[in-house]
Amino acid sequence: MERIAVDIEGDRIVRVHAAEDAAHSSQAVSFSSPTLLIPAFHDSHTHLLMGGLTLDWVSLAGVEDIDEAAAHLEAAAKESDGRWLDGHDFDEARLPLNRWALDKIIPNIPVYIRSHDLHSAVVNSKTLEAAGLGDYAIDLTRGRFERDADGRLNGLLREQACDFVLAFRLPLEKSRAMRALQRAQTLAFSFGITAVGVSARSELLPFYFDFVEGSEAKIRLNLWKVSPNFDFVADRFERRDGLRFRYATFKGFLDGALGSQTAALREPYANNPSNRGILTAEEKELARFVETAAQEGFQVALHAIGDRACSMALDAFEAAHNTNSRMRLEHAQILREEDIHRIADLGVIASMQPIHATSDMKWIEERIGRERARLSYAWRSIRDAGACLCFGSDWPVETMNPLAGLHAALTRQDSDGNPRDGWFPEQRLTVEEALESYTERGAYAARWENDLGTIEEGKLADLVVLSCNPFLCEPKELLKAEVLITVCGGEVVYQSSKEFVSPFKPISTFPR
Repeated sequence: MERIAVDIEGDRIVRVHAAEDAAHSSQAVSFSSPTLLIPAFHDSHTHLLMGGLTLDWVSLAGVEDIDEAAAHLEAAAKESDGRWLDGHDFDEARLPLNRWALDKIIPNIPVYIRSHDLHSAVVNSKTLEAAGLGDYAIDLTRGRFERDADGRLNGLLREQACDFVLAFRLPLEKSRAMRALQRAQTLAFSFGITAVGVSARSELLPFYFDFVEGSEAKIRLNLWKVSPNFDFVADRFERRDGLRFRYATFKGFLDGALGSQTAALREPYANNPSNRGILTAEEKELARFVETAAQEGFQVALHAIGDRACSMALDAFEAAHNTNSRMRLEHAQILREEDIHRIADLGVIASMQPIHATSDMKWIEERIGRERARLSYAWRSIRDAGACLCFGSDWPVETMNPLAGLHAALTRQDSDGNPRDGWFPEQRLTVEEALESYTERGAYAARWENDLGTIEEGKLADLVVLSCNPFLCEPKELLKAEVLITVCGGEVVYQSSKEFVSPFKPISTFPR
């Protein structure tokens, strides 16, 4: 088997050389089959700090029984400090939790359990009490408290109702935040990820600043500041634009999520005719914000999942008259056909998460109908329209592992191979296209394309060796594949215990 070598000096690739018949391009280098050397993955949409924190929270993933949930929660309560109990991955469609069920399990300390999509939560009476909420508190403009038949708060929170309650949580200690970010970085490196896009609200930004200024930070961080009310004057910040840390983007939310049925739709949910979701922005204020941000040289990333929210985002981008700002549409899960073409025409980046499709496909048609589902998670249509399509994970909503996302993009099937031909298989991508969205196009979305995203002389040595070659193996094999080595700026930041032939020459030049 022919081998290739990548020569690195400092943090840059200085030479890529191969035998005449070795497969080599700027996207991938095949060596010592079945392994593959590719540019390091770029996860274009994560919640790095929250993800790191969830590693210590009680998880209700896959739990569908109250007794099982009680066992998890009671065990976690014994390990907690007795002041507040955090949980995540609650699925209300499968687990009938409310405040009264939680009160029976843990009555004495506040409990806050986030839904799988992070756009809802369930809390006990102690948490509502800590937030100063009585049984009949009124709803918020951009959030909702769910209620029982008598109108009393039942402990289920939607959108900004979650933020309202969380404001009464004990402040996050710096030591916990630093540990969470370090653990998240370690996990990212083990998955071959060396660059991430991350959004943070104002109260969490100092933790990211402290992290990047410390000696432990090695991952490339593209940080976005959340503007909760689209107030440019109040939220304006000084931009920073480096190759380890970029801080030049605003993040805003236009709606909720499909799992919580708060994504904003043009027509009602098929299973709830009185509900069209929740818009969390007003059109005129959004348009003013985006236009001002563009004039000042900021990038804007807008969370928009439902077709109503996606159209509103594109309207604001169009009104800004600035196609050079690389505005980003985050998620873009349900689209009208005409808006797919607008994404391309306006130069908007579609930032999507492939595994959302295979996670949601089990129930989405019940909620939005088959016709709207046809243009949901429409990667092929977006790419064919000529738009820039970059991929991420939305971790901790889904696994951070890009190989799982790659499998979803290639197959639109779950891990058991269902549906047999894939869910709306016409939207699948090729291996080369999917890898490009996880590497080169992620770098473009972060304005790092001159230094990252491809294997070329002069670019930063951010590289990954995979245990299998996606161009040759069956897609299902990706679910068992692993990263053998991750290199970030010439430094080996992760190496598997599995033996393999190194593509680097010489490996001993890397600091360990």
